[in-house]
Amino acid sequence: MFTRMIYPLSLRERVSWRARKIFPKAKDRDVSLEFDKNLKMDLSNTDVGHQSIIFNGFYELDLTKKMVALAKKGGVLFDVGANYGYYSCLWAAKNKENRIYAFEASPVNQGPLKNNITKNGLSKAITLVPNAAGKEEGKLKFSLGNESNQTGWGGLSISEDTDCIEVRVITLDNFAEANGVGKVNVLKIDTEGADTWVLYGAENLLKKKKIDHIFFEHNAPRMKMLGIKGDEAQQFLEKLDYTVERISPNDFYAYPKKG
Repeated sequence: MFTRMIYPLSLRERVSWRARKIFPKAKDRDVSLEFDKNLKMDLSNTDVGHQSIIFNGFYELDLTKKMVALAKKGGVLFDVGANYGYYSCLWAAKNKENRIYAFEASPVNQGPLKNNITKNGLSKAITLVPNAAGKEEGKLKFSLGNESNQTGWGGLSISEDTDCIEVRVITLDNFAEANGVGKVNVLKIDTEGADTWVLYGAENLLKKKKIDHIFFEHNAPRMKMLGIKGDEAQQFLEKLDYTVERISPNDFYAYPKKG
């Protein structure tokens, strides 16, 4: 793809928005990544986020840079809402000692996620967790978000959407205890509105400051649908002595306060 020759990367990102309209059926198999060209991913060229990877070699440039820098230092990543495994694969590739737990509740995405893990030889580093993470254990409706062939629009739901299925919900606290995970270096959450619930389910880890870095998002329409207030996650984290910074209009970064 010709856009891969454009530098700096921020300019490439801007130019690619127009290129996507010209090449709507761009090659989406064996797509190499800008921040580790040895990684090859099979993607979906109808998905907006995947188009960014296809044309640019990356997704969410600023967050990717932060994640890559942290991955080089090593540690455990909880990738909640892993989709096809972009961040999980990058994390695994940057340090051979890294461990990743890729949480993906959508059965539509689990196969492609497993494929990308396997084809890059990362099965020992990445564990696919086929469940949703939430505020309590149980089962909930999950909207597959199939409109317009978008792989990342699915999420926990309390509506009667026709594309809803039932999924198992686990908490990160219980998962970490059951799997002997004593430290989470990075928690990355992208759950289409339910990020606050994921944090609620990690309260014990947060209280003990067992999570070093947290990246989460706001999806205002989905949050409203789930009955989650706009500043709920920030207030929860601040109450547990975490500093919360807004890094874009809908993206946040949190870390333990020094003390």
